[in-house]
Amino acid sequence: MHSPRSADLLFAQLDAAGRAAKRPWAVDHESAAVTVKDGQVHPSDVAAAARRFARTAAERGVRAGDRCVVRLEKPLDVLVAFAGLTALGAVPVLLSARLDAPTAHAALEPVTGPLHLLIAEARAADFPDSLTPGATRLIWEDAVSAVAEGSVEPPPHGVELAPDQPYLVTHTSGTTGVPKLVVHTRNSFYQQSAIQTRMLRPMFLSGYLAAAISPVHVRTLSGILSALRLRHSLLLLASEESDSVGAQLERWRPEYLETHPNSYITWEGLAAEGAMSSVRMFLGTFDAMHPRTVDAMLNGSRRRLAMFTEVYAQSELGPIAFRIRTRRTGRSRNTVGAELAGHRVGRAIPGYSRIRVVDEQGNRLPRGASGRIQVRSKGRFAGYLNFPERFTENLFDGGWWDSGDWGARTATGTLRLHDRQVERLSGATSGIALEDVLLDRVPELAEAVIMETDGRLVPVLVSRSTAPVTEELWLAATRDLPSLAPPRFVAWHDIPRTATGKVRREVLRHRLNG
Repeated sequence: MHSPRSADLLFAQLDAAGRAAKRPWAVDHESAAVTVKDGQVHPSDVAAAARRFARTAAERGVRAGDRCVVRLEKPLDVLVAFAGLTALGAVPVLLSARLDAPTAHAALEPVTGPLHLLIAEARAADFPDSLTPGATRLIWEDAVSAVAEGSVEPPPHGVELAPDQPYLVTHTSGTTGVPKLVVHTRNSFYQQSAIQTRMLRPMFLSGYLAAAISPVHVRTLSGILSALRLRHSLLLLASEESDSVGAQLERWRPEYLETHPNSYITWEGLAAEGAMSSVRMFLGTFDAMHPRTVDAMLNGSRRRLAMFTEVYAQSELGPIAFRIRTRRTGRSRNTVGAELAGHRVGRAIPGYSRIRVVDEQGNRLPRGASGRIQVRSKGRFAGYLNFPERFTENLFDGGWWDSGDWGARTATGTLRLHDRQVERLSGATSGIALEDVLLDRVPELAEAVIMETDGRLVPVLVSRSTAPVTEELWLAATRDLPSLAPPRFVAWHDIPRTATGKVRREVLRHRLNG
């Protein structure tokens, strides 16, 4: 297994890709750190901005090994800050701008040791003071406009540190509480990127790689490193709104497209209008991809060999399993029992991950039996910054990590995901699979969330129009499904979500019961 050096990581690869780039990247947003002209920015300018910021941060007291909380909104700004801090050997602690201030404070509250702070001016009121005594508090716009007068200059490839040293801290989705701060080493980050590089290389993509995903997530940054190593051109999207995204896709005609699964749902209309016609490869991770939405994306592409890759992954591990769909393979027509047996997420990634299903005592279960999903991964993280005890609780002998998910492996080795362990249903095998079926059978639905309350399965539904689904249509769609309570219709914006679009089910439950 290759151990990464600084030359393999993001700061050095950004600089190398910038010097080799034949065309600019495309973006839909401005940046305080680098000039954007007509929606384009050259990667060499991004690399230069990262080096300038590294000099300023060093002058203000940021050193190798220091942690620096980063609370910025725009993908370009996050990339520049991340590259600049890691060039110094500092450890960015990346907090999504979509986290509200109380949640962000709660995530940081248990952390011991000095914490620098880098924050956008628009968010400065969220953290009006330094996080710890003697630590630096940087306003982003000031930091990137300052001219560093000191002589501190990061090495050409960034500070060289051991592969097992911390490289970045990101956070989990926080669907069930305060987000956990996930510590990745230089090696675990590199391994996550390396497997993505290996999977992308045979695609021979030559057009833009478009991404509208959380800019502070480890998947985003490891994916950018993969693109840099393969010298791909990026289309970085800050907006996931259909009108904005449609205009960008029409202008730049990307070959690759990735967003959060629930954003794909809102883009089904774009696919029908032809905005995805240039896309040859779609990718979805962060959450389960509903089959109806996968079909819509594939049917919206005019590429002969268009494919949709669904990746089952976690912040702690990187990619775990994957499944590829094409128009040619289509969807097998299963009985309703097979459809409800769990959401298929594919197989483990050869040479990178291994999967087993165990009972509550940790004993391996036979194929077909439901249990706790545990994983061994080359990209496994090093621990939680704010809840260190959770790491040892979930790590089993042999390096097996308990994912917190419940599922089963089929006779052929395919993994079926049921639900989070804490969200298991008594009235159905899998809430996720039941949601898949409902969305497939009722095209008028934009979202379906199955909640269990007092032993009853309650469908929480979002209609595509202001008119709810008719009772006749609903009864026809659910006649052969597990017994469901009368549906509750809500608006799309009434569904509480994480920074990556996942439904915060406990928050939703409290809202409905309140």
